Amino acid sequence: MPVGNNSKVLQYILYFSLFIIGQTLSMWGQYVTLPYKNLTYLQGLTMALPYAWVDWIFMTFAINIGHTYELVTPTQDTFLLIIVQFSLLLLINKFYLKQEIYRSDIIAFFIIIAGYICSFFHIVSKIFNIPIPKHSTAENPDEAHANTKIRVYHAIAETTPTLLSNVDDVKKKEKEKEKGKKKDKKKKDKNNGVTQQA
Repeated sequence: MPVGNNSKVLQYILYFSLFIIGQTLSMWGQYVTLPYKNLTYLQGLTMALPYAWVDWIFMTFAINIGHTYELVTPTQDTFLLIIVQFSLLLLINKFYLKQEIYRSDIIAFFIIIAGYICSFFHIVSKIFNIPIPKHSTAENPDEAHANTKIRVYHAIAETTPTLLSNVDDVKKKEKEKEKGKKKDKKKKDKNNGVTQQA
């Protein structure tokens, strides 16, 4: 296997591992309090909240890896979220909450899996020769699919110098302003000289 493919496989392994760990913690946090009927709101929150915090860390890294290395699209992130949460919900229901799993639950699971496979491998597009659009992970503000918020952020960033702005660009602009001021001063001096001579 080529080196490039090797690194891609590792990226997918890392992405899926972080995603599944994060969602496992999230789902456990949501259902861990259910068997305890007499918990107060604060006690339930104290039990569940740490899972949400740790889930946020894992999911942040997972989504970042998925988009940085162009492994998945935002839609596929959502599909995966549904699949993982649905699978974990079935397991928690069966082994923790001791609830029955019905045939319709299993059928629903495979329907969701089929949807994810169709999306990931572009099966319908390939069958009917439909062009597959490129998904920009960089959120280019010039592209039609870039959301409004991203376009606004880019517009502000272009017009407002920040701490992250290129220092050289800022200095260049300042020099240009100074040159402009000097030119204006020279013109004024010239005009004043002409007026005095007259």
